[in-house]
Amino acid sequence: MKYQIKTLLIGAMAIVGLGSCSEQNPDVFEDINGVYFNNRTNTNVLQDATNVTFVYQKGDEMQVPVKIQLVGRPSEQAREIALTVTSDDAQEGVDYTLPEKAEMPAGATVFEYVITLKRTAVLKTQLKHIKLSLQPNANFVLPVTEEVMANGDKVTTLAYTIAFSDQFTTAPKAWDKGLLGEFTQKKFELACRVLDLDPADFNDDTKMTLAMQSYVSTQMQLYVRQQQTLRLNGEAYDADAFDAQGNPLQFFSE
Repeated sequence: MKYQIKTLLIGAMAIVGLGSCSEQNPDVFEDINGVYFNNRTNTNVLQDATNVTFVYQKGDEMQVPVKIQLVGRPSEQAREIALTVTSDDAQEGVDYTLPEKAEMPAGATVFEYVITLKRTAVLKTQLKHIKLSLQPNANFVLPVTEEVMANGDKVTTLAYTIAFSDQFTTAPKAWDKGLLGEFTQKKFELACRVLDLDPADFNDDTKMTLAMQSYVSTQMQLYVRQQQTLRLNGEAYDADAFDAQGNPLQFFSE
C-alpha cells in the first residue's frame, strides 16, 4: 500500500536531489525539529484512533502506549512535547492516569506516551473516550499533519483517540457454540471467574482447544446445577449463574 506523507522532510530531500554533489547538509533539514503521532497496525497502516476493551484483562488496569515520532535529528537533551489530553466522558484519576510529563528522551527518535486505563463498573455499559492532541512549542513544530491513504482517505497525525470499555464487540476466537452454547459476556466472565481462566486464552485456540472448551462446558454445567440446587433450598447461591430473567446460564448447545 502506498502512502503520501506531508512533511517538511520531503522538501529537504528534494533540495538534496536538485543540488550538486556536496557534503554539506541542506539548512532546511538541519532546522527541522518536529513531532507527529505515528501509530500503525501490524500491516503498517496508520491509525488516528484505537478501541480497546478490558474483557481480556485479568487486572483492573490496562496500559495503552501512544507513539510520538521525531522528525529531524535526535538531541543530546530531553525535550518537552506540547501534548494535550482531554475527554468529554472520562475523568482523570478515576478512569485513567497520565505520565508525569511528555518529552522526547535524549538521543531518541520515538517516544511512547503510556496512558493507564482503569476498569470501572460503568464500562460494562458505556464506551469512554480520551483524545490526545499535539501543539507546537519552543522545541518542536508540527511538520507532518496527515497521511493520505491509497483510497484517498486522510488520517491525521496531530490527534489520536482512545476508546475503551469492558464490553465485547464480537465473540472471542475460541468459543465453540456447539460446546459452550451461544456466547454472552456474562457466561464468559462467570467461566473465567469460577475456573480461574485467563480471559486472553479465549482468543488463542492453541490454549483454548476444543478439549479445553469441552472441559469448561462440563465444569460450568455442573457449577450452574449446584447453584440451582442452592437456590431451591433457600441457601446462598451465585446470582451470576443466572440471566436477568432468573434462568440458569446454559453452557451447552440446545
